[in-house]
Amino acid sequence: MPALVSVIIPAWNVSPFVQSAIRSVLAQTYHEFEVLVVDDGSTDDTATSINAIRDARVRLIAQNHRGAAAARNRGLAEARGTFIQFLDA
Repeated sequence: MPALVSVIIPAWNVSPFVQSAIRSVLAQTYHEFEVLVVDDGSTDDTATSINAIRDARVRLIAQNHRGAAAARNRGLAEARGTFIQFLDA
């Protein structure tokens, strides 16, 4: 069985860009992955943009604004993959 890769995307006020970042992962030829988008207290439509992508491998994790490092750490804590990849939105 192929190893699961957890792709962690910290996101803060990146509504115009986050869908492109997620779609770049979904377009990969390796399909054993999960995408964890950690919305770090965005005040724009970031969560709406993320939720518009209907794929069971994409998961939105919301938290209060604590910075990019905290968002990455939250993603690590929630990740189920054998391998971790960070991707900025």
